[in-house]
Amino acid sequence: MIEKLRLFLIIIEEGSLRRAAERLHISQSAITRQIQLLEHDLGGQILERASSGVRPTIGGQALARKARGLLADYDSVMAEARRLVRGESDRLRIGYLASAMQEYFGPALAELRRAYPKLKVKMLDQTPGEIITALRGGEIDLALTVGDADLLSRDFYIQKLASVPSLVSLPLEHPLASEKQISISKLKAESFVQVPESVAPGFNQRIAQFCLRFGKFRPRFISIGVGNSLEEGLVISANEGAVSLQPSFVSHLHIPNVVMVPIAEKRATWDLFIAWQRGRMSNPLRALLDSFQLKAKS
Repeated sequence: MIEKLRLFLIIIEEGSLRRAAERLHISQSAITRQIQLLEHDLGGQILERASSGVRPTIGGQALARKARGLLADYDSVMAEARRLVRGESDRLRIGYLASAMQEYFGPALAELRRAYPKLKVKMLDQTPGEIITALRGGEIDLALTVGDADLLSRDFYIQKLASVPSLVSLPLEHPLASEKQISISKLKAESFVQVPESVAPGFNQRIAQFCLRFGKFRPRFISIGVGNSLEEGLVISANEGAVSLQPSFVSHLHIPNVVMVPIAEKRATWDLFIAWQRGRMSNPLRALLDSFQLKAKS
């Protein structure tokens, strides 16, 4: 159908079956058969003879207007698909956790920019939930996120970058705020921030596992506003007198009235991953993944 529409538009441009045949280097009878097939599919006439050659009918004029847009979209999609299949994409879209970006992604990204100076890199600061949605929808090509390996590997390829220890964020006036490190068992009486599953899938479950395994208690969660960023969320939780267990890579954040203290249990860790879509691999993406693998081996 696509080629029949192209042929139809060429005939309109030339205004003649003969000239269209000469332009395409095919016989006029072959063109006639293709147009007859197209008219049969459509159930009506789209060309009529004129004194100077042929011209579109009213229905043919409407078809021509629609066909031009359709073919332009088709050609654009096919061109993009060819670039992706050949590994020639000129852009890379990355979703990331801002708190972990520089430490775990910065050097590899700088190396990529040196190797592909013309590459357009789009960086999107997202929550873990937004990252999963964006990967599934094809809105990003690669993600830096914290999460559960089983959950992520259901839909994506993943590579573990690091296991990082935990810390607890506390209000500045909290009795434990001056401690050098805190055992999870000392948090038994605290209220823990409950994060919506849509924002951070598996986050609350991870907290509950830590508390049961290392503190021998079930945490009491309270639901509060999560804010527009991690920083804002921790401020809100501190104002509510709640605590939050977090990966240690958030420790560089300087948040008013919030203190971050390392957790004593070294096995209370969070896994940091890069994740990417299955079946989509451009040369820049492959180079970025290779740089992470080399770093892991060194």
